[in-house]
Amino acid sequence: MLTKNLPEDLIMAILSRLPVKPLLRFRCVCKPWCALITDTDFVKMHLSRSLATNTNLILILTGDPKFLYVDLNVCKQEAAEVLDAAVELNCPFEFPIGFLILASCNGLLCMFDDDGVASDYRKEVYDTFLWNPSTRTHKKLPFTPIEFPNNSCFAHFTAYGFGYDPTTDDYKVIRVSQFYPESGLFDDSKYIVSEVKVYSLSTNSWRRVEGIPFLSIEHRLGIFTNSAFHWVAKRKTGVMGPNTAPNVIVSIDVKDDVYREVPLPHFVDNKFNMAVGVLGGQLCMLCNFSRVHVELWVMKDYGVRDSWEKQFSIEQRTVLGYFDEYIRPICYSKKGEVLLETSPGVEKRLGMLVLYDPHNGRASNLTRRGNWQIVSIGSLISLDVKDGAE
Repeated sequence: MLTKNLPEDLIMAILSRLPVKPLLRFRCVCKPWCALITDTDFVKMHLSRSLATNTNLILILTGDPKFLYVDLNVCKQEAAEVLDAAVELNCPFEFPIGFLILASCNGLLCMFDDDGVASDYRKEVYDTFLWNPSTRTHKKLPFTPIEFPNNSCFAHFTAYGFGYDPTTDDYKVIRVSQFYPESGLFDDSKYIVSEVKVYSLSTNSWRRVEGIPFLSIEHRLGIFTNSAFHWVAKRKTGVMGPNTAPNVIVSIDVKDDVYREVPLPHFVDNKFNMAVGVLGGQLCMLCNFSRVHVELWVMKDYGVRDSWEKQFSIEQRTVLGYFDEYIRPICYSKKGEVLLETSPGVEKRLGMLVLYDPHNGRASNLTRRGNWQIVSIGSLISLDVKDGAE
């Protein structure tokens, strides 16, 4: 009853600083608190504060066959402690081992049933979900088929992105399916079309986007920042000029579906594997000079080529070991360390999480190889269906 003497604004300010788990329990304190904590404005206020302060971070891991999570605000991010602190999530999916987590945005995970897709290029049925493990609610997206151009084409690659459109207060999923003719297997010059579809949570429907000239996308999982989806793409055979980097960063704006290429820094040596990520809300790029060193670049002013800044360079052999293909930046820790995902390939099922401190040049492994992981944020956003009930 002490809250009777406190202004409502002060109560909101105090509660908005708390993690999601106790807030969900505090809904039972009284009806006014329940109404406050579930209010749309309070949910947005709590999320905005978490994003601004880099708090309420959650590391999602996969076990066999279950999902695990680690509260990074409680864990000290030491290698042994991360594994020991992992707690099993109550998953709404009967066999979660078949589900691939595509992306996370504002506490919502976008995921789909990946079981068997790799061996069946013409598979058209994908059970795609949005899931908030904090509020234990989820939503199954309506089915939309992959529209093959003709019977002689096969879907070579399907990429996804998930993000938030602040202009319409809407969450969107993008799906890019690329095709090649049966006679041109694994030949980048033979790509003929990309089918692009966008799902809107507010309308609960898909629509097709025309006229997007995609290059060959390298990684399935798109990165969302600055109101745009981003992928690393490879230039087609015969297109690349003498002074052009072999890979580019392509984007689609969530507000107007406009396709762009992000300008890259002026590299002295462009022989590297590229991955993109988001650090501190800014687009970043990790250049992996295989078995030599890794460079991390951050774009300080989005869209401006000269705003790229190299943050640090890591000698692979002495710090990270050898990772021939895939290293991806995940997020900053409270102490300024960088979480990196390392893997011998582009698929996340074999990933390992590494914490690198640029101040002393040291790295420590947080998870064993074999976990696939994604960093999310705890939020109060609720979806249509409570976990355990359709």
